Amino acid sequence: MDIRIDHVASAWADREAGEAACDAVGLPTTYGGEHADGSTDMSIVGFPDGSYLELITNTGTATPSRWPAFIAADAGPAAWCVEVDDLGDALSRALDAGVRVAGPDRDGRDRPDGVSVEWETAILGDSLGATLPFCIEDRTPRRYRITPHPDLVESRLTGISEVVVLTDEPGELTRPFDRLFGVPRPETLDVARLDATLHRFAGSGVALAEPRGGRLADRLDEFGPAPCAVLVETTDLDASRERFALGEAEEWHDDRVAWFDHPALRDWLGIVEYAH
Repeated sequence: MDIRIDHVASAWADREAGEAACDAVGLPTTYGGEHADGSTDMSIVGFPDGSYLELITNTGTATPSRWPAFIAADAGPAAWCVEVDDLGDALSRALDAGVRVAGPDRDGRDRPDGVSVEWETAILGDSLGATLPFCIEDRTPRRYRITPHPDLVESRLTGISEVVVLTDEPGELTRPFDRLFGVPRPETLDVARLDATLHRFAGSGVALAEPRGGRLADRLDEFGPAPCAVLVETTDLDASRERFALGEAEEWHDDRVAWFDHPALRDWLGIVEYAH
């Protein structure tokens, strides 16, 4: 099974505040509508390759059916999702690899323009996209669910290319990733910004962060293992730093990253330029 990152869900106590943060750094958002159960709604930062950052919040009518603790705490990245062509086949492969599955479950939302969007999702492992990604297969045309924002199509950004998952047991989590996705042996590096040891599966779209203390250790205590950082690929980091509000470039093993310069984003959302 390939890791084709479909989207990353980021949780916000106030979706409009999330939209304002993204707009402030040069990432335009599009309101996506309310989910079918009415407990959450969302906006999208749509990237040129069709991946997207979801800004999800509680509508206030009921306890959110998705990531309620993350939403209440305004916690940012909460889950990640991979796109599959055949959900049934993906679940069979996961079961054959010894990974627990749940689903598929049908879901959807109505866009503000009245278009109904439908899809099916399934959980890999024990939770909805916390460590292993959840899977999605569209039941309506994918362009109904996500259209790249026109202001980003001509940018140097391509799409979400790497998700960093927070865990205190990287060895235990490496095994299901390897069984499911055939990831390479991880590269290990220390990342001062994260105050963590990073176990990075080069070219696979995922890395594991083992906190040494500080903010990420507190986050792990509060929420358990879950995504803690998201990187969007750029073909030219220097040009992207001129276009978007980004901090200084930093080393990311052989690659370079810069983090969006906004208090609500700088701890977890960045841009990466790969050396290849």
